[in-house]
Amino acid sequence: MLNWKHSLLGLALAATALVTGNAPAQAQDDYPKRPITLVVPWSPGGAADIIARLLADPMSETLGQPVVVENRPGAGGTVGSALVANADPDGYTILMGNVASQGIAAAFYKDTIPYDVLGDFTPVTQLIQQPSVLLVQNDFEAQTMDDLVTYLKDNPGEIYATPGVGNSPYLTFELIKNRFGVDMINVPYDSGAEVNNALAAKQVMIAINNLPEAITATKNGAARPIAVTAPERNPLLPDVPTFKELGQDIVAISWQGLFVPAGTPDEIVTKLYDAAVQALEDPDVVARNADLGSVPVGSSPAEFHDFVASELKNWAEMVALAAATEARK
Repeated sequence: MLNWKHSLLGLALAATALVTGNAPAQAQDDYPKRPITLVVPWSPGGAADIIARLLADPMSETLGQPVVVENRPGAGGTVGSALVANADPDGYTILMGNVASQGIAAAFYKDTIPYDVLGDFTPVTQLIQQPSVLLVQNDFEAQTMDDLVTYLKDNPGEIYATPGVGNSPYLTFELIKNRFGVDMINVPYDSGAEVNNALAAKQVMIAINNLPEAITATKNGAARPIAVTAPERNPLLPDVPTFKELGQDIVAISWQGLFVPAGTPDEIVTKLYDAAVQALEDPDVVARNADLGSVPVGSSPAEFHDFVASELKNWAEMVALAAATEARK
């Protein structure tokens, strides 16, 4: 026969277990109860920052709490990404990751990267994708890729601007140099907006930038597009050839996507995914993405996980091919 004190103790423990067992689920049902920080691991004005600020308001409306964009640039996007990797997995600190921080950095910074892309993060959704554009300053003498290659072979050591190192535009230009046999020196800036400023001020005559910033540079007269890294011509630049048309199989697509720390409950991941997909369908967001030449994606968490895994492999091969590690030294 059980002692009555033991019986009461057992009932109390069972009740406690029931309450605490339901607490996480209740917390997830109530999520979010306070503002969410969306970390952009790049400076203001770049492609990731543009997309983050574009989506923040419609996501806030869906989630019922403010989504606050916070820029944490540095080391090819790894500083801000590491901050999110080490945050509590509660859905209140999320990452606007991109091809550089979550696709390239693992190979480019393989000895120093402070996180494991698929081990320390849960992918939520791929938001958009876009190509890069090779640009020349509007008054520059080269009008075509042939003109540019001729000029560069006559003037080795010419500088070119990129929105940082260890990102898609930078690696793509390394590949361009390799394929066309030209010798150039990279001048990295902190963002695509700063690359545009350098072109407008004639501090550089040649650059590569993501499509949204490249469109801005062409519209304000700072630069002329020479070629795009997409497999097909972009409708916003219908007269600009692809590298494939120029005889080189150079295709490089940049992308942005949402990530949360590993261990974030599935229910929270689903809420963030739903909010992001609804934001992509917002009429203002649709129109703005069209203006930027960004192609919306909205993949599921599982699809995005598989995509990131493939990108890690693809960009590791690109790093080796472009000899980016040696160029960084």
